[in-house]
Amino acid sequence: MRVATALRTTGTVWIAPLVLGWVWLVTAHEASNEPAYWAGNTVLVGHALPFYAPACAAFAAWEAGRLRRAGVHRLGAVRGRYAIAFSVLWPVALLGVAAVVACLITVRLQTGVAHDWPHPGVLATAGYLIVVHTVVGYGLGMMLPRILATPVILVVDYLCLVMPVTITSPMWLRELTGWLDAPYGDVTITVNPTALVVPMLMATGFLAAVLVSAEIARWRRNRFVRIGAAAVASAVCLGVFTASAVAPVRDWTGDPPPQARTDAPVCADGSPRVCVPVEAAASLGPLTEASKEVVPLLVGAGLKPPKELAFVSEAAHIDKQTWRLFLYRDMRDVDLKASVAASALPVIPPCDTSTDVQEGNVGTLAAWLMVKAGLGEEAIRGQYSEKRAADPRLASVVRKVTKLSPEEQLSWYTRNVRLLQQCKPAPETMPAAPPVEG
Repeated sequence: MRVATALRTTGTVWIAPLVLGWVWLVTAHEASNEPAYWAGNTVLVGHALPFYAPACAAFAAWEAGRLRRAGVHRLGAVRGRYAIAFSVLWPVALLGVAAVVACLITVRLQTGVAHDWPHPGVLATAGYLIVVHTVVGYGLGMMLPRILATPVILVVDYLCLVMPVTITSPMWLRELTGWLDAPYGDVTITVNPTALVVPMLMATGFLAAVLVSAEIARWRRNRFVRIGAAAVASAVCLGVFTASAVAPVRDWTGDPPPQARTDAPVCADGSPRVCVPVEAAASLGPLTEASKEVVPLLVGAGLKPPKELAFVSEAAHIDKQTWRLFLYRDMRDVDLKASVAASALPVIPPCDTSTDVQEGNVGTLAAWLMVKAGLGEEAIRGQYSEKRAADPRLASVVRKVTKLSPEEQLSWYTRNVRLLQQCKPAPETMPAAPPVEG
């Protein structure tokens, strides 16, 4: 009976359709092109956070104003303050939980049946942030005028979630909010746990500030003493937890570092063996056929035969006898052959140099591998349509190299791979600059 009464008297019931509608719209749009991979797609729960967390905070402030207006805290102490707060806040938090469930259902309908389960870390982070936003909204609602509290908290909370993403210096600011980037269809990675812990630490600072201030408010001291003590205590809580949250991410320069999957892949035995994540199992047959054609050609060009071809994240450690594949949707036979050929290129570490130059170096070496694998120039150019490897001048470099003897070509390849792995210039892989007219 009390549950029915709480749901009947709370305003969240009326706003719930709007909140859930926004969550559905955002999630459906982002999930429409994603594979059925829960470890990545659960991130959409965090991506939709600005559409339900501010609503929870705003309606918690509304409930606080309603209690203040009714003078509930001035009545006899039948129930404690925290029991009263819980009785009005659980329907608000339930709105956030319903939004998370709606997000998961939308992902399931958009992507289909997945082989895994929703990521528990993302769900735990979302649940904790719902609680913190609700409590903070309630605390601010106890201090601000009722007519202003709800709209002000709604707008400010939303802006605090979305604005840090627009700031490029410092980059770590965006990691503190809990608003996660939408997934990009990469089934070789999972969620970086640091990206989940950091916003929880930051949220704990706000939660601690509200709870400490609530206790200080009960002191039988001068009003200005209580306000000053609450301000100092809140600043200490926020400072300590903010420093703890910033420490692990202050060196990040963009998205969280990729976290490679650790679950077992599916493999097709052969020479070499081909392994892919379970979501890409349909590609095993075509990849195996492509490897049977391409690998012998590359071995004939002087490369050591691999024991395994693996579609894994760049963050995953692989040995020298494993070639790292790349895969994407709707790959043609020529694309699969290009993937197998390019996988022979060893790991090239990121260096303190121009990204375009490094991509051009690597692109030339990969193009040579594809030539040795029997691919034509047009097919090779199609693999790098958005990179410098599409530069027609690179084709002239590859044509020049292929005119050398097989031994000289292999020497050229190994020499330039070694230079790139040592972050040294590899000018032989770059085309000559076009002549300047005038």
